[in-house]
Amino acid sequence: MVTLGLVAVGAVLLVAIVMACIHFVPPKRVHVITFLGTNPIAMLETGVHFTIPRPFAVTSAVIPTDVIAQKVQVQIKSQDNLVFELPATLQFQVTNAMRFAFERDEPIAQMVNLVVAALRGAANRMEFQEIYDDKITIQQEVEATVAEHLSGFGVKIVDLVIDDPELPISTQTALNNIREAEWGRRAAEHEADATRVRMVGAARAEAESTLLKAKAIAGFRMEIAEGNAASIAVMQGKIGVRWVERTIGEGESAQKVKTPTYVDRDGNPCAPPEMDLPAEVILDFFKILDGNETIRDAAKNPGSVIMLPTPNAGKTGSDIGDWVAAQQTSARISG
Repeated sequence: MVTLGLVAVGAVLLVAIVMACIHFVPPKRVHVITFLGTNPIAMLETGVHFTIPRPFAVTSAVIPTDVIAQKVQVQIKSQDNLVFELPATLQFQVTNAMRFAFERDEPIAQMVNLVVAALRGAANRMEFQEIYDDKITIQQEVEATVAEHLSGFGVKIVDLVIDDPELPISTQTALNNIREAEWGRRAAEHEADATRVRMVGAARAEAESTLLKAKAIAGFRMEIAEGNAASIAVMQGKIGVRWVERTIGEGESAQKVKTPTYVDRDGNPCAPPEMDLPAEVILDFFKILDGNETIRDAAKNPGSVIMLPTPNAGKTGSDIGDWVAAQQTSARISG
């Protein structure tokens, strides 16, 4: 009976010792084992492991090996003297649990300090808009700067996500006002350019229209002058006239009119002969012509006031009879 009891006690002690030697490590964890809490003796990764029995083997640290995200907030003063917060997310992973556990005191805090210093150093050399537009450059520079330091205590950067800069409300308002003023200035410039283009275009169109009208009036005067010269020549018997029908216009607006052609005494086509008339006669003729045109235009608009030159304008005295006759004519037209 004593022997059986000793065997049972021995079996229990053996089971207890074996169980004390077994270490169960969960997924994505590393257990750092030390001898009586002093010297490290093993790093146990996920799985079942056998070590010296407890309490000689002590689990001094449990280190996660999955990717850990750590928020970082950095105050930046850019090259264009804007002060703002630059938020970022540091994603890191422990690569050497022993170093992570024993090489540094508070390794995560030290890692964050290194990243903050590198972020500030990279961003302070850039202008605000460059930081906003080119975060990849900052990320690459930070990773290159701190990678060697972090590997010294068993950590590597998996990713560094840099968010948009966070400006103070007062700075945002000031920048928005500046931007709105700039857009307002550009809009005013575009409107001024458009107005200038319209005015120049209208002026050019008016000038071209006036030029065309002047040319048309000059041509009309020339035809009248040639017709009058030809009429005088016909009345003097120097040339004859033959009426020829011709079509003016195209399509539905086409009209047939009779136009004169001039022939000499032998019936051959000819041009009106040169007329040797004094300048005074020609000037009086055009005065009469202008007066007739004025009266004609006034007849279309009853109540109009018309101004007519007197035949002896510019000479001593005037023909009052002609002036009275013109007044009576004007009164009859107005009535």
